[in-house]
Amino acid sequence: MISSGLRLRQGLILLVGALAILLLIGGSPSGFFWTPLSVGLTYLVGALAGGRRGSYWATAVVLVGWGAAVGAVHAFSPNLDTAGVYLFGAGLGACAGAVLARRGVAVDPLGMAATIAAAGGLLALEPRISSVLGDARSYALFLAVVGVVNLALALVPDPGRRASTHSAG
Repeated sequence: MISSGLRLRQGLILLVGALAILLLIGGSPSGFFWTPLSVGLTYLVGALAGGRRGSYWATAVVLVGWGAAVGAVHAFSPNLDTAGVYLFGAGLGACAGAVLARRGVAVDPLGMAATIAAAGGLLALEPRISSVLGDARSYALFLAVVGVVNLALALVPDPGRRASTHSAG
């Protein structure tokens, strides 16, 4: 169960990350390559705010790995298959997640696999709907929505907590 305080902190972190992506990348086609890393780093800060038992670790490790690979391809233009480099980066992120999980950090394997699948799906669909999926502002909006949902959940009273408080008195 995620505490309302943690939801509040993570919601604010995601909103700040969304704003940073809007301000630093915006609709820039050349800056778009930094979007996966920016989203991953935002989730990583959110995960760190929750500590070892918090949430967002699975998403963070995969997106940071994939995002670093995307950034490296854009920055260095290696003579390698781009999709392979991206997959390598996501895989390294998942390996880092597995190591963290062995050390007691709450990194869910299903969450890592789902993040890899979602990233691959978005990457595959991007050429078909690049006006949406090829624009960092879309991902900033997604982060903002997740942030707002976290804020809303932080502000909604937890019926389980209220029931246990009343039964104890």
